[in-house]
Amino acid sequence: MESETLMNDSKLSPRPRGRRHRAPLVVGGVLAAAVAGTAAWFLVGTDSAGVRDGCDGLLAEDLTKRALGGAYRSGMSCAELGRAVLRATAGEADGTHTLRQASAMKDILLAVGDDIEKRGAPRIDPALRKPLADALAQYPDVNVILGDPTDSAHLHKVLPSDPPWKEKDGYHLSLPAETLVRVVRAVSEDPEAHAVVRGAQTRWEAERLGELPAATEPVRLANGARAFGKLDGIADDVRRGLSAREAREWDTAVLARLGAGPATGSDSGPARRIEDGWRRELKGTPEAERGNAVEQQCARMIKLWADGADAARSTADDAENRCLGNAGSNRTRAVRMLR
Repeated sequence: MESETLMNDSKLSPRPRGRRHRAPLVVGGVLAAAVAGTAAWFLVGTDSAGVRDGCDGLLAEDLTKRALGGAYRSGMSCAELGRAVLRATAGEADGTHTLRQASAMKDILLAVGDDIEKRGAPRIDPALRKPLADALAQYPDVNVILGDPTDSAHLHKVLPSDPPWKEKDGYHLSLPAETLVRVVRAVSEDPEAHAVVRGAQTRWEAERLGELPAATEPVRLANGARAFGKLDGIADDVRRGLSAREAREWDTAVLARLGAGPATGSDSGPARRIEDGWRRELKGTPEAERGNAVEQQCARMIKLWADGADAARSTADDAENRCLGNAGSNRTRAVRMLR
């Protein structure tokens, strides 16, 4: 049986928080078209003094230079850097990654984490947010790390000096959960980028659940809650840096993206049914209730799994309750990581 015990929190260096306005997850009646016209705040990327973030610090990191190799140029714009990151880290056609690609991804994530900590600000330049989110979405290792692995190589290869390792499906990487949470938090200033990472987590969770038999123990079924909970905490932290209006616009943009389009994972089978079912359920939820639905996502996906797997109702109920508890604990934990 897998342990539900959470790792001890690591204390991070304090950083300036800027203005803070607590705002609950409220979708409201803001239309997507209005958001497109008025929510330009997440594209500006300025600090409290009005200075654009830029990429000078990140370009100065030796890790960035190593990750990009011959594609590195000291005078790159942030947009050019984002494109170079995607080229360096993109996986193969079959979804696997080479040693070079996985090494570049780890170096970039460590470089971004270091740059965030040095500047004491939870952000990266707007031009980097979507490209970095797209890169994160290609690595299922993100799912494992956010899920607090207890018995895998991901737990034992988190040091910066630990290289990626090879498995049957290609090379994998690991790094401290605190670093990854900081990076995803910075990416998530852009609601579309946050939705990309959450959408990838949805795909990975659907694939994980789709492989489990009806007799699976509730504790194992509920494991996906850890990653979803951390993403909930990251979303909380983003909203705390926004005005009430900006937070509503951010929520609207995220939720619109999460419910749009077909499943992105398997072409057929249980995983596709679970992912498609979740998207349809989210789109069919009244607008004002979609935020709560997202916070209950792990439990709702377990229900979809149980319906298709013909699992015992008692098993599903137990797993759903465990899932919500795990998600809440990890939501709080992620917020503490970011303080």
